[in-house]
Amino acid sequence: MKKYLSFILSASLALSALAPATVFSESAESSALTLDNIVVFGDSISNGYGLNDSENSYAEICADYFGSNLDNFSKDGLDSSELLEMFQTLTDEQKNSIAKSDVVVISTGGNDILQYIIKSILNFAAPRSLLKEGYTAEDIPEKPSASSIKMLNMNAFKEYADGSITHTLALDNLLTTFTDNLSLTTGSYRGIIHNEIMVNIDKIVKIIKEINPDTQIVVQTVYQPFQLSQDYISKNHGTGYAMMLTQLRTKLNFVMDTFRNELMQIENIEVVDVLDTFTALENGLKDSKDATPGYAYYFTNIQKPYNAGDGEESMDLHPNQKGHLAISSLLIDTIKVRNAETNEWLAPAPAERPVDNETGEAVPTLFNATFDSIEDIADYPPLAMEQIVETIPDKVVPGDVDGNGKIDAVDASAISIEYANLSTIDGVPTFTEEQNKKADINYDGRIDARDATYASMYYAYLSTTQPGEEEMNIFHFINQKLINN
Repeated sequence: MKKYLSFILSASLALSALAPATVFSESAESSALTLDNIVVFGDSISNGYGLNDSENSYAEICADYFGSNLDNFSKDGLDSSELLEMFQTLTDEQKNSIAKSDVVVISTGGNDILQYIIKSILNFAAPRSLLKEGYTAEDIPEKPSASSIKMLNMNAFKEYADGSITHTLALDNLLTTFTDNLSLTTGSYRGIIHNEIMVNIDKIVKIIKEINPDTQIVVQTVYQPFQLSQDYISKNHGTGYAMMLTQLRTKLNFVMDTFRNELMQIENIEVVDVLDTFTALENGLKDSKDATPGYAYYFTNIQKPYNAGDGEESMDLHPNQKGHLAISSLLIDTIKVRNAETNEWLAPAPAERPVDNETGEAVPTLFNATFDSIEDIADYPPLAMEQIVETIPDKVVPGDVDGNGKIDAVDASAISIEYANLSTIDGVPTFTEEQNKKADINYDGRIDARDATYASMYYAYLSTTQPGEEEMNIFHFINQKLINN
């Protein structure tokens, strides 16, 4: 956040009266078609593992948004072969649910990858005395779960990584070996993604289509969880271990990109790119360098320990509430329903909201309620925020406080003046409720220096673009400023 604060503090609020600038365009409206039934199959991600009782999974958020019935048959820990086995032995309830579905959402593959990586690490650790006392190579499961990493003596492993160049080379070989076996199909490499995971997914898709040829099948990519902030790494890890984590991120970027590319080759599915959204950079994984690792640390609790059993704490790779909100936005934007008359696939209409008898106002969607519950919403990655705004009809596009269809000097000046006014002891708000929403550019619930700075700098940027030059919308502009300052 140091670069973020530096950018805010150094930005000039002075404006010059330049030519009007263009505005970020609104998203298209949905059709009149309804989405009646959503069915979900998958692993702990789609099951909402790690959320507390007051939080909502992306499946629940989507179902509420469309007013749909939801059948979620997800199960924690399932890999793609176990999910295929479920489909090969479907219960009557599951078959009937698929038969009447409008969309079937699939989340799988992450456990296959995680199992192989954890087993590789434990097999590496065992002969080097890096397992905890009482554990041997014989205790390593055939299919280790995320909690199996508790067998690793993490302090000893970190000391090993920080030990010598020989250790560094050994760890690099470990990372390269499991990356190649996951991603490559040539020579003696296993090609786990291509030869195992994708084969299982393709078989699952065919089973679904046999039961219901008209349902839409949506399959999620696997996000890259080891996108740790540089501040976190420098504060918590030594040089050797930090170097290994950087290498791990690079290797896993390649693995998850391979998964995405392979998934896009499967017929009769729509791909929801959670990988790109959690990375939240202009050029996705290509921009995921040392200084800009990506934002998975924001959308998961990987930088916060959780109890993994037996009194041990481990990093939680699962999406937190912010991650589920981001995935729900992707799904809402992706889900389509077939029009029986025209055979077209169209976006279904959001459900009409019931009216609260006490307030007389429409009850907010779970999506909006979830959005409003996020305390650090100001840190929401700008490119992911763009997806939120494009998806949700009643989220206003920020900046245009005077409502003239563009962000110009009048808007930037008004936001700056309102912020200055609110900063005084006797300052009285002058904006309407609608203007407050538009002036709150980073959606943190208040008008402050960040909003004034963003408006000023964005207008200045637009005023200097040349005719015919492609202009960044405000979210891309903010993203560039955060990355480059």
